[in-house]
Amino acid sequence: MNKKDLSAFRRQFKTDSHSLKINHLYTAYIKKDNKNLLYAELTSFGRKSEAEQEIYLTGFKKLLTGGLNTKIFELPFDDTIPNNEGLAICRRLLTARGEDFAECCKAYIEKLADYYTYDSDIVITFADGKYNKAAGRKSRKGEEESLDGFDDTSFGYEFVLCGISKADDSRRGIYYSAATDRFELSSSLNKEVNLPAPIDGFVYPAIGDYGPDASKLLYYTAKSNIRNEGLLANVLNCRLDLTARDERERFDALLRIVSGGKIKPEVLKNISSAVSEKLEAYQEDGETVTLDAVELRDIFEESGIQDLSGFEDAFQQAAEEGFAFRAESLVGGSARSVRISTGVSDINVELENLVSVRQIINSRGRKCLEIELADDAEINGIPLETEGV
Repeated sequence: MNKKDLSAFRRQFKTDSHSLKINHLYTAYIKKDNKNLLYAELTSFGRKSEAEQEIYLTGFKKLLTGGLNTKIFELPFDDTIPNNEGLAICRRLLTARGEDFAECCKAYIEKLADYYTYDSDIVITFADGKYNKAAGRKSRKGEEESLDGFDDTSFGYEFVLCGISKADDSRRGIYYSAATDRFELSSSLNKEVNLPAPIDGFVYPAIGDYGPDASKLLYYTAKSNIRNEGLLANVLNCRLDLTARDERERFDALLRIVSGGKIKPEVLKNISSAVSEKLEAYQEDGETVTLDAVELRDIFEESGIQDLSGFEDAFQQAAEEGFAFRAESLVGGSARSVRISTGVSDINVELENLVSVRQIINSRGRKCLEIELADDAEINGIPLETEGV
């Protein structure tokens, strides 16, 4: 997945876009208790008011927002499934029009009901549309410029998306009704649907370097590293690649084995800096930067790990032969800090500040954690008194 292309696509989810057009909306309300479709409607997106369009577009944009392999996953379909049913469902949604689109949405919902994993009623929103991906042009200064509108230097492709939102009970209280010009009591039967914040969903097809990739979809989850595997495995029939957290756990296991179970803070800092430099050097084109066994061995050696005689065996034990770690999984997001467990309390330290931390034996022979401070430490805003050694 190219991050630049994803970002360009996401930016077009706005009411005044010249490069993206939403055609139809199919919105359905599903009861948790019996998994029944309580209500559904097929409407034209263009007939919605601008305020309504903005609400829907905010939710659609959310499906393309977040860290790769943390909240957004580019997943291939599992072609070992009979008739490749997951891919077939998405293709039917993509090519259907009008009432046929509604029927395809209903068929998807019926399959979803068999693997319902949500803890509330839900509202499922489907949309189909067309995105015009700008090919770009060179300015007089030789810099790349984006193109708005449909012209000879760009190409368009159709897409379909699906967002799933919670439908919660409305808070009971008094509200002012503009329709009746009076105060009224809200009904406990009313449901509040948070369309701008879907809990999960997908966009098909995925965006490749040279156009749509019909063999994959983009899956979104609101909870980092927590995917709806029932939906992905049994309804969409996708192959589940590792999350960023899964990769980080494999990497930590590798580091633990190679270092013999103990490591110096500055070595961790050096490894993080080396991976970050690699990521910054090669991600300008938006491509995913990966590190294989050979590259990681070089990084470990340059970072100060002395004995790497058993690295190959350790790599196969922690990961597998031929596996490549995604650099962003190792230094992006929550991986930018480490949690130090002391037995007394846990301390979170940014990776770049690890050089200020040491484990020492004090004058009384007790094992201590020493943290170099730039200023007084505080407890509830009160500076601590400095004591002599």
